[in-house]
Amino acid sequence: MKRFFIYLKRTVWTLIILILGYFIIAVILSFLSTKTQKLDCVKTESIFISSNGIHLDIIVPVKNLKKNLVDNLQVHDNTKYISFGWGDKEFYINTPTWSDLNFSTAFKALFLKSETAMHISFYRTAYVQWEKIDLCKIQLENLNSFIESTFKKNEDKKFIKIGVPGYSKNDYFFEAHGSFSFYRTCNVWVNEALKKANIKTSIWSPFVYGILYHIEE
Repeated sequence: MKRFFIYLKRTVWTLIILILGYFIIAVILSFLSTKTQKLDCVKTESIFISSNGIHLDIIVPVKNLKKNLVDNLQVHDNTKYISFGWGDKEFYINTPTWSDLNFSTAFKALFLKSETAMHISFYRTAYVQWEKIDLCKIQLENLNSFIESTFKKNEDKKFIKIGVPGYSKNDYFFEAHGSFSFYRTCNVWVNEALKKANIKTSIWSPFVYGILYHIEE
């Protein structure tokens, strides 16, 4: 019995050290910024980042999206902005609010290989709490390509819509590439998108604060 408690104590301390190490690394790499390439172009376009305090979405005006991308999304009439969020499929579908979150869903999302989804929402107007990012056309093209590449496609090269209700009448879910984990979170996907668009951001940021820090600088 004594040996059991020794092993248990070591296991608990190991877990504590790993968790602390994860958060320390996350803080350091979140505040260290990427080096962007100097582009000879004028920043005449804009995108936005929205945050609920835990999860980030990229919001792009419809006019700044590729026609093929818009056609694939079954966009509602009078939509001016579309938000894109990537994450664990089961988490998205079974956790419409944080009160619906349970241990099993969270554990599977963080530690087990799982399917992912793209969450798409449609807006007719912009919101003041969105963080604005100015960029030029080449950056916008790269962002479009990154977003489109995240969607899974069928044999007809169409996005695969998931047959479940959204959180409202203004959002859908689509099948996505990649696997969610504690290392590659929804916010890491946003961070990767900004890197592809040559926008200054965190080296690695699994949480919202690192990305928002560089946007607000």
